[in-house]
Amino acid sequence: MIAKYNRKSLALGIPGLLLQLGCIFALNLIAAKVNSGAAPPDSLALLFAVGFLVGALLLFIGLGFYAKAKGYSAVLGLLGLLSCIGLIILAVLPDKTKGQTDDHVA
Repeated sequence: MIAKYNRKSLALGIPGLLLQLGCIFALNLIAAKVNSGAAPPDSLALLFAVGFLVGALLLFIGLGFYAKAKGYSAVLGLLGLLSCIGLIILAVLPDKTKGQTDDHVA
């Protein structure tokens, strides 16, 4: 695995996934409060929706770097559309860069 791409994937992908999951959790809490009769502010729901989209974008970029670290095209970062499932798919792909160091990367 190419270390420099792996570091970038961790720096972007983990915060993206956590932001996505956190926003989903918060939106579910808001929805539960709506069912109990208290209406949430629309601005708060919009903030969580934007946070989810930013998290998804970070996850796409992070998974793209992870795919590059394993020797695949960065286009595989689009597996981020599947969120955790996309990460699992990339994790089980074999590493094409066995024995390759950062010096061999163009």
